[in-house]
Amino acid sequence: MPRTDIQNLALREQRREEILQAALKVFARRGMVATKISDIAKEANLSHGLVYHYFQSKEEIFTLLVQRAADSSVQIIEQAYLQAGTPFEKITWMTEQILHSLAEGQQILLFLIMIQASTSDAVPEEVKQLFTSKEFKSPVHCLIPLIMEGQQHHDIISENPLQLAVSYYAFIQGFAINKLQWAQCPLPEAASIMKIFK
Repeated sequence: MPRTDIQNLALREQRREEILQAALKVFARRGMVATKISDIAKEANLSHGLVYHYFQSKEEIFTLLVQRAADSSVQIIEQAYLQAGTPFEKITWMTEQILHSLAEGQQILLFLIMIQASTSDAVPEEVKQLFTSKEFKSPVHCLIPLIMEGQQHHDIISENPLQLAVSYYAFIQGFAINKLQWAQCPLPEAASIMKIFK
């Protein structure tokens, strides 16, 4: 019995997701430059040609993963805004969620992709354009209004909000890298990270 259009679409989306997940692991291990489509295909247990059926190039895959990583970081901030409590309590909630995802291993590779994308000269032109486009939402810049609101409530120190946001994400990215290199790396409590805002 032939598959329906809905089943075909579902299978296509499943295949694309399998390739993206495999690519995420390979890019994290090998970096953008050293990764080949054949490496991604091998990781996904798919043929080289089948990967090309779903994606035009490794650059396209990398760009999609960078967009996913950025969206994921912004979504957690948007969820934090919706939480009850003061701005400080909202950022604390967000920090707990991020640390939990790092402990579970879900977000570590996405953090690593973002670090590669923002520090390597070899990233695709599409990624550079993504970072400089007006539509791009940087997690650092999305956090600033919440920090400023906290400063107005006097529960966050009156220092440069951009510097505070940068410092916050430097901590998070550092823990992500440590956790990737050392799986048993103990992560701090959210309260320890939140001290930078006091």
